Amino acid sequence: MTIEFISTKEYKRFTEFCKACHKEKYIGLCYGQAGVGKSQSAHYYSEWDKISEDIKTSVPVLPGIKPSLNMESLNTIIYTPEVCNTPKSIKDDINGLMLLFDRLKEKFKYGIGVSFNERVKSHVEMLIVDEADRLQPKSLEQIRDLYDRYQFAVILIGMPGIEKRLVRFPQLYSRVGFSHEYKPLSEEEVIFIIKNHCKALEIEVNSSDFSDHETIAAVIRITHGNFRLMNRLLKQSIRIMKVNQLSSVSKEVVEAARECLVIGHVY
Repeated sequence: MTIEFISTKEYKRFTEFCKACHKEKYIGLCYGQAGVGKSQSAHYYSEWDKISEDIKTSVPVLPGIKPSLNMESLNTIIYTPEVCNTPKSIKDDINGLMLLFDRLKEKFKYGIGVSFNERVKSHVEMLIVDEADRLQPKSLEQIRDLYDRYQFAVILIGMPGIEKRLVRFPQLYSRVGFSHEYKPLSEEEVIFIIKNHCKALEIEVNSSDFSDHETIAAVIRITHGNFRLMNRLLKQSIRIMKVNQLSSVSKEVVEAARECLVIGHVY
């Protein structure tokens, strides 16, 4: 079972943060603990999963194939640097992504027979760099150079502490207009997610029932609102229920699922 994307309060704050960076053409900084939903929110906001699927199947360069989605309002690309990266590789990768995105959008706007040599300007208005903690000093300077050259908004997504690290790069840090700390799910959101996904599996969960209340409390205690960890815990719980032919989820099932998982510290 995979948890479908749910528009949480934190995602709505992230959306407002992205819109502000886009409007002002600033560099934005988003940071938060691993697994809270930063990358997933960025992909959902930009519809990058659908765009990258078209790019992987070479829709931008193959004649006679239309994009699979409406590109009218889309203007954002997501770049995840390799663990071992150089300024040149970052520049080449981002320029390549921009070109493919531009061709995809031009196919949508002007038809499948458009000549790409007639491009006037890029349609990319915002660049999101995921796993920005991987960037070395010269690579960060390369991102700043691209920001200055193309005049688009940039959002750097990383772990807590990246905001302190960037202070050592005054030319880049002076261009940071907004920062956003992505926080874990609230207790109410955890309850909402559990109820919705149990309902999809025809499992009744009632928070006013003591047994179900214990189950929900166990999930909250184990995951601390960490989205990725909750996904893993619920998957394992459902597997245990199927193996044991149980019709309802319980605290004991959740605890058994927790014992099967390798869970690090969640803050």
